[in-house]
Amino acid sequence: MNGLAALSAMGFALICIFAGRLGIGSRLRQPAGLSFAGGAATAYVFVHLLPEIGYHRLRIEDSTQAAHEAFLYPVLLAGTCIYYGLESYLSHSRRMRGRAGFAVHMAGFSLYFALIGYFLQHRGDKDPIQEVFYFLVLGLHILVLDTEFRRRHEALYDRIGRWVMAGSVLAGWAAGELFEFPATVSGMAFALLAGGMILNILKQELPASREGQVMPFLLGAGLCAGLLALA
Repeated sequence: MNGLAALSAMGFALICIFAGRLGIGSRLRQPAGLSFAGGAATAYVFVHLLPEIGYHRLRIEDSTQAAHEAFLYPVLLAGTCIYYGLESYLSHSRRMRGRAGFAVHMAGFSLYFALIGYFLQHRGDKDPIQEVFYFLVLGLHILVLDTEFRRRHEALYDRIGRWVMAGSVLAGWAAGELFEFPATVSGMAFALLAGGMILNILKQELPASREGQVMPFLLGAGLCAGLLALA
């Protein structure tokens, strides 16, 4: 068992369960905190997440399934489009208010959180320092998403949703402990997660220009990029 992966999975689950009760997310939603988190997440996408696609391409080539590697980038795009479509539908459809919208929202993000948990075990870079960075940056990302879920669904999320998200992360991690997808499936799953993450970071963690603060954003981006480059 990868001890750091297990601790990270438990840490993500604890964020889902307790962050709202402790008021951590509401403090992060302040302009400076959101700008810092957005900068760190943006740096993570460009310095680490997108290059990770290259690792999965190499795995596909090495497994003699090179004909499928070209599909990774369309799947990356599909992940962005799927989560954009989900957010747009939830925001504009009258049928998606209340319990129906909550169920659809949780279903879509259960997969997202499960993949985050799964790739605690099966990322390209398994250096312990990189695993710590993965936890810190993704922990901030989950915290921002948790705050948005609470804002949109209020009592429903507090009563049910936070447990669903925590369980999804732990289920994904447990699945990663038990088995590993074939290279093609793993690459496409990672591309789907990365595409969704790009959309969610741009939507949730980059504040509007009137609300954002440049210096905290640059500090978050520079600090994250520098630490990733040195690791």
